Amino acid sequence: MVKRLLHFLCPAALMVCSAAHAAAPAGGPDYPSRPLRVIVPWVVGGGTDIVARIITPKLTEALGQQVLIDNRPGANGIIGSEIAARATPDGYTMILEAVEHVINASTYAKLPYDTMKDFAPVGLVAAHSLVLIVPPSLPASSVKELAALAKSKPGELNFGSWGEGSLAHLSGELFKNSAGVQMTHVPYKGAPQAIIDMLGGRLPLMFTTMPTGAPQVKQGKLRALAVTNREREPLLPEVPTMIESGYPGFEVDSWRGLYVPAGTPKAIITRLNRELVKVLQMPDVKERIVAAGFAPVSGTPEGLDAFGKAELTKWSKVAKSAGVRIK
Repeated sequence: MVKRLLHFLCPAALMVCSAAHAAAPAGGPDYPSRPLRVIVPWVVGGGTDIVARIITPKLTEALGQQVLIDNRPGANGIIGSEIAARATPDGYTMILEAVEHVINASTYAKLPYDTMKDFAPVGLVAAHSLVLIVPPSLPASSVKELAALAKSKPGELNFGSWGEGSLAHLSGELFKNSAGVQMTHVPYKGAPQAIIDMLGGRLPLMFTTMPTGAPQVKQGKLRALAVTNREREPLLPEVPTMIESGYPGFEVDSWRGLYVPAGTPKAIITRLNRELVKVLQMPDVKERIVAAGFAPVSGTPEGLDAFGKAELTKWSKVAKSAGVRIK
């Protein structure tokens, strides 16, 4: 994932933007003069929320004003995104988006905002692969055994996600197509809610984020069958990739990016980007993000814009192939 992002980020190094960009105007001497908010369009305890709670205290210190988290979950991130799109573009409202920000544009027939036009990118924050998890009671210790089990029970196995059209949903659909199996999708309000059902033995499998899945795996409460990265994850080095498990080309990445409403002054975006990059360079922030299962990444607003467009193209193809279209 990180190698793929390098194409869109600052060329000198993953975490360092150009000196010219860093020296740009700071958004006016009085900004910010009151508290700011970061909308998290997902539930408390999910991957996006975890990242937000790592970076916001440091942004508070850097900006000299309180940066508050505003959780607005629902509709696969659309509820929070609509709030952000309609917010005053004055630099006091930000939103930490996940990859679903562009997936929604690929899967929903109509959105209450324009994904590419109603948001201005600030910068990438973090990225990670997904992990395929099952309860220990499920008679499958590998992806091969899971596929065989699913084939023996067509349509009987349910796979969870944190919402219809989410990255977890499309990953499950991709597995169905790749393995030639029939499974039933069960959407939840968030990944933590799906994990609860999995721990209770009510949900057989799920592709989920490293932050929500890895801790349960390390504690022995759930079993990891594979990760969706091209290479093995440092957090779960003993777990094979989907590619190693016999599924060539099965690579799914998740990421988090900070945006503001379109129309926010460029000088303010530059200031926010500069402070965000500084925060992500802090050793303690890097350590916490890595411990949560992410890789800290950053770059220019232009880099996030180009990356978002490339992701939109990619997931539009996946959604069309899987036949996922939400009205």
